[in-house]
Amino acid sequence: MSKHVENPNSVAGNHIARYDLHLHTCWSYDATARPENHFKRAHALGVRCITITDHHVLDSLEEVLEIAQDYPEVRVVPSAELSVTTSIGSVDLLCYGFPHPFPEELQTLLNAYHTWQRTQGEALSRGLQAMGCNFTDADRLDLLRSYRPPRTIDVQGNTHVKGAFIRRYCVERGFIDTEAGYDDLWKQARQKVHAPPYPHVADVIPVVKRAGALVAIAHPYGYFNRHDIPRMDALRTECQLDGIECAHPGVPPEYTLFYRDYCVRHGLFSTGGSDCHTDEDIQQKFAGHGGPDEWLDGFLDRLDTRRRRS
Repeated sequence: MSKHVENPNSVAGNHIARYDLHLHTCWSYDATARPENHFKRAHALGVRCITITDHHVLDSLEEVLEIAQDYPEVRVVPSAELSVTTSIGSVDLLCYGFPHPFPEELQTLLNAYHTWQRTQGEALSRGLQAMGCNFTDADRLDLLRSYRPPRTIDVQGNTHVKGAFIRRYCVERGFIDTEAGYDDLWKQARQKVHAPPYPHVADVIPVVKRAGALVAIAHPYGYFNRHDIPRMDALRTECQLDGIECAHPGVPPEYTLFYRDYCVRHGLFSTGGSDCHTDEDIQQKFAGHGGPDEWLDGFLDRLDTRRRRS
């Protein structure tokens, strides 16, 4: 294992890694970052590899690949963060290395996620209306337009809304007194109108694997119940994990080491990601996840081996 060399630059006190494998753009329903800003920041910091892992979609890929042509020093791996329903509830999975163009069954899966996003949005509108709140589909679309670029709405339609925006909206409209009251409001709304679950892991992962992609569990601290080994083993099997996001702002440093040791014992790769969602995040957090640089080589070796086999 190569020696970890500190970079004189740092983000939030962390070493700037040579990779960031968890990034979002305005193509995520809850993000506003411009895709090119990830590349600009990677170039400025000497970051070698990035993955745009937008929630539920690969809609940014055409734009990302076009931008990447101007940054040949930065490797970009076609990726997505796909949320799935599992035995413990919903889990976010980072899926790396999709082929382009997409195989037909992968496109069908992505279409299903588009449908889920729109259906989830409709459930939000109907649920709030059932609570006596005047929040129509048209109101939701106007709210989306307040922070999402038109091109994303043209592709994805009238989706669900970023939590911070719907909370603020509900306060401004007098549906609740403070943003803290939103969770209770939405809980009651869901009791009146069914909100669809994420696609089931058993339906998602086989398609992802047949497409040749690798699967890692994102920000696993909560999913793993900190360090519950039986639960970790069960999720490793159920989600067919190839790796774990051991370094992330939501993972305490002492658990980064614990999860890394688990990866070594079970032949999994380790990743690190800053989970940037905004342009401000990119300036403040990019590649500052704290994962050592040598993890990148292990990830890319596994990715390239999978591609050769596919």
